Amino acid sequence: MKLSELIHKIKRKISKINAFSKLCNRGAFSNSADINDIYYCFRLILGRNPNPEECKGHSGMVGVDLTEVVKSYVQSMEFQNRNLLKPSLSEVAIIEKSSFNVCCDPKDHGVGRVVAIGEYEAHITKIFRTYLKPNMRVLDIGANIGFFSLLSASLVGKNGAVFAVEPNMKNCRFIQASKDLNNFTNISIMQFAAHSSSGVLSNNSSFSNGTTSRPSLNLDILMTSNLVAAIQLDNIKDFDNGIDLIKVDVEGAEYNALLGAKELISKHRPIIITEFSPGAMPNISGVNGLTYLKFICSFGYELNVLNTDCTIHKYGQDAEGVLKAYNSVNVDHIDILAVPKEGRN
Repeated sequence: MKLSELIHKIKRKISKINAFSKLCNRGAFSNSADINDIYYCFRLILGRNPNPEECKGHSGMVGVDLTEVVKSYVQSMEFQNRNLLKPSLSEVAIIEKSSFNVCCDPKDHGVGRVVAIGEYEAHITKIFRTYLKPNMRVLDIGANIGFFSLLSASLVGKNGAVFAVEPNMKNCRFIQASKDLNNFTNISIMQFAAHSSSGVLSNNSSFSNGTTSRPSLNLDILMTSNLVAAIQLDNIKDFDNGIDLIKVDVEGAEYNALLGAKELISKHRPIIITEFSPGAMPNISGVNGLTYLKFICSFGYELNVLNTDCTIHKYGQDAEGVLKAYNSVNVDHIDILAVPKEGRN
């Protein structure tokens, strides 16, 4: 690609981000449908533009409660005929990496496509390669399709151990397939959601990514929910022999996951690699980003921001500084390396 083409491509991407940012800052949410809402119901729900003859009739829904407007399109025969709610079958590709092979779906816009076309999260991969040694034990919370579980297994060797915690059954199938493909006998797949207490949670997936939440109190919603087991990690005996590194990436539920592993962290003091998405945390974990960072620091950990260019910015226990670093970039999350302070037991 020529330099001029690359510059043009970057400018177009920046323009799209700026346009979306303006939409995100339009002020208070209105429950009344406007003409744009009607248009995008056609575009997003029905998958087409409205015909000229439909414009007059459908514009009459301007001012109607937005939920009722959306329901009218979602419940239409035209939407039902699109068959979008039917689970899609996975396409399985075997992708060769430097030290292992990984099974993935190239059409998975969550993780699979990125794994299939290039290097996946190089800045995180570098940390794994830096810290993991033979015989170590790794806890991968939110393993997704297992990329970092497989990477860990290749680094800790047959006498090490990797525990892949993942509630999504579809993702677990990919982890199992990759485990068998590489003959990694050191990976244990644990199909549940790590949580502050044991019970059940509702799991909602978008491609291979997903969020967990407390089950709905609405009976109709509950009866169609995808419920998964929720387990407090401190209750699992497999971890009694120690954990050297924890990776936690659970779409805003990181606080709840580690809250259920307080004893494990206090006893074994593992290195922690965590995604930090303060925008999602209040709804998912019930705390803000600053509370989560201070929670990690309370174990005697120091915080480092992992930049996507593979550089590291050290913040010590300056949680406010990390939050400012997040706010200074236009992304939905950053990645943090938390390391135990030297000399603290």
